[in-house]
Amino acid sequence: MNIVSTLTLRHLLGNKKRSVVTILGIVASTALISAIILGVFSFFKFFGYLSIQSDGNVHAQFSEITYKQYVSLSEDDRIESVGLCDTTEQKTGVRLNGGKEERFSIGNIEQADPVYMSMRVISDYDGVLPKNSSEVAVEEQFLIDNGLEDLKVGDTLTFEQGYRYMYDEQGELVYLGGNYRSDEQFKALSTETCTVTAILHGNKPTGSWDIIRCLDEGYFPDSEKAQVVILLKNCDHTALKQIKHIIADHEIQKYDLNTEYLLSCFAFEGSGGSYRSFFVMMAVALAIVIVTSVILIFNSIGMSLTERMRYLGMLASVGATARQKRSSIYFEGLILGIIGIPLGLLCGYIGTRITLAFLGRRILEADIFVGAEGMRGSIPVVCEPPVIAAIVFFAALTILISTFVPAIRAAKVMPIDALRQSNVVKVKAKGLRVNPLIRKIFGYEGELAYKNIKRNGVKGKVITATIAVSVILFLTINFFCNSIARANQYEVDFPYQVVASCLLSESDKLRSEIEQIEGVNDVYSAGMIQFLFRKSPESRYELANTDIADKKFLSRGFADLKLDGMDVVIADDEDFDKILTDNGLERDEYYGDTLKGVLLNDYFRENKPSEVFNDKILGQVLHYDKVQGNPPAIEIAALVKYDGNNKIYNMTPKTNIAVYVPASMYFEKAKKVLPEDMLVLDMGVETSRPEEVLERIYSILEEGGYHNYYGSNIYSTIKAMDTITLMLKTAMYGFTILLTLIAIANIVNTISTGVLLRRKEFAMYKSVGLDNTGFKKMIRLETLLYGIKALIWGFSISLLLSYIMYSTFDMKLLTFDPDLLMYGVTVIAVFGILGISMALSISKIKDDNIIEALKEDAV
Repeated sequence: MNIVSTLTLRHLLGNKKRSVVTILGIVASTALISAIILGVFSFFKFFGYLSIQSDGNVHAQFSEITYKQYVSLSEDDRIESVGLCDTTEQKTGVRLNGGKEERFSIGNIEQADPVYMSMRVISDYDGVLPKNSSEVAVEEQFLIDNGLEDLKVGDTLTFEQGYRYMYDEQGELVYLGGNYRSDEQFKALSTETCTVTAILHGNKPTGSWDIIRCLDEGYFPDSEKAQVVILLKNCDHTALKQIKHIIADHEIQKYDLNTEYLLSCFAFEGSGGSYRSFFVMMAVALAIVIVTSVILIFNSIGMSLTERMRYLGMLASVGATARQKRSSIYFEGLILGIIGIPLGLLCGYIGTRITLAFLGRRILEADIFVGAEGMRGSIPVVCEPPVIAAIVFFAALTILISTFVPAIRAAKVMPIDALRQSNVVKVKAKGLRVNPLIRKIFGYEGELAYKNIKRNGVKGKVITATIAVSVILFLTINFFCNSIARANQYEVDFPYQVVASCLLSESDKLRSEIEQIEGVNDVYSAGMIQFLFRKSPESRYELANTDIADKKFLSRGFADLKLDGMDVVIADDEDFDKILTDNGLERDEYYGDTLKGVLLNDYFRENKPSEVFNDKILGQVLHYDKVQGNPPAIEIAALVKYDGNNKIYNMTPKTNIAVYVPASMYFEKAKKVLPEDMLVLDMGVETSRPEEVLERIYSILEEGGYHNYYGSNIYSTIKAMDTITLMLKTAMYGFTILLTLIAIANIVNTISTGVLLRRKEFAMYKSVGLDNTGFKKMIRLETLLYGIKALIWGFSISLLLSYIMYSTFDMKLLTFDPDLLMYGVTVIAVFGILGISMALSISKIKDDNIIEALKEDAV
């Protein structure tokens, strides 16, 4: 170690406080970088695992394949396996004649070759997979549902094979798959008896198929119905490129890629859309962390350079080269990095592990990912060498950028200037002129404080810039988080957990029976219909009259809102009457000859109102031009305010426009325009045991001979939405908190170091008669001026950046609403942090001897 490095190390040890704060900043920075990269890589690897659980060991799927293409794919050296499947709809239905209800006996059958089955079947199973068309593999649950739990491998199974179907509104036949529907039909084309060679135990990749039947060797379906799946020999970061070349070489027209698994192998080429946006967001997050950390480390290194200016000049006077002086700064960054980066890695790993353990458990319990249904535990942290290398690279890059400018300045230090330190303060007399108002308002201490800021030059600007940047980062990130939360349509609060419906004529009986079920807390109308004003090109739905969607009815803040439709909530009369009472409306007006409703005039449903419509919309009618066969017309009679304590307002998601009507009046008018089979009432059921209650409701519906019935457990959906919201909030606010800590460390480090560097200056004030009271007042005023100046810059730039962010959001934020409360909190926090930092720093020099302080070499 040379003399320059030795002196640098000694300097770091001599300034332990600043060195520790800088190291903590590097630790926080590296921890944040680690959390971002480890979190992203861990999620991608986990998604890759889930894709195998949901799709099997498949990298791509090709449809409408000719026999020639199939043979050439089988001979392709890049492909490990090629599996064949027959997707002919007339062969996809199956029915067992065991005396069970059709919702149990009717299912789906898939026909595929042995290779296909070996790629798709990834669960445990008894026996061996089928080898020819006389052999089948059967899902265990399908056997249990049909009372065949005693059937064993080697037994025969007789079933009808054909297709499931129904007719749509246009009278066209529609083939069905998936779950059973009460209005479907089954057409048997043949009766088959096959040997059961395998019993599957919940194989998710073939989960929609109850039976898998093997294709005979040499059989190939019609090319329109032929589907193949492939497995690459070498699936790495080149996988997407390989598959694209395979598609081009074999002239395949229809294909589907297992994108999740390919991305888990970091095959990013050609991926776009949401994935590209995701990586852009990741890059932005990393950039914010790096910029914030650079400011902290740069300030620390810059202050260190100022302290060392004299001895660097002395070294230069005895022959130290520019390279050696520059190397001293890089060496300082290296030492700080050697300590800070490993600690940051460790903290980041521990933080990521804890976060994924907490979030992973909630995510898996919510069953929001295909392939993870029923899976419990947590998401494992991926900490592979390439991941660690990426973290170290970005952390080292942060330190390198931070030391670059100070290193250049160090190399330019000249002996004479350094010893005289004439370059520290460069200000002319006219630059110290003070507005007379400052002295009148704050006294001579205020004048001194103002001049101190002026003469501090770069150091003063560094303090102001540090505070301003911290404010800008905090407020803009806060605005971003609030915007995401505001536009998050997954954040719902449906008051009920189960939905049950039947014909209107049977609804009173069903409601009475549901109320008797143990565990049911409440039952009420939860019906909802939609009047659509826009639709996708392929949609067959009829559009409502769009007169009510005219922009003249919108308030100024929502002038750009594009109304896609309105929800109509059919509420029980007593619930509707409560809305009227809470808003001071007369009941008689809504129970007359005209169907009238009230419009919830709140878009985001927050504590502060976000009124969408003006009073011009009152009297307008929500209707279809074609009366018969469509919901009845509804007149908008009043605008009502959102009340978080009234559960009726939470029956539709926020940002949905909702109109509320009384059930008795709605169905009275609906009977005149809708056929009886379309008069269906949906009921919301509040319960703490949704699964048990739904099972009991289904028994009532089936045994009671109800018509057009339906039941659903929406608790799992709500739980999934809550989990998505939790993920967003954890990511956003965790990121904000860590950045805030870095920003606070930045301010504390800058202030404390600045005060210590001004020891001689403060001693000089005391030597000319400035008493302790005046000194404290000067410091307080100096702190106030720094804070005011930084807040003016910080607020102005953060508002500008927030508005730019608002203008570029794809989501419907519609109104620009900065969080004024947070701006107020920021003012208090800035002055609090400044005051505490300044007070603590001053306390360390209050007992300084004036003569000894004036002798110090540092400025």
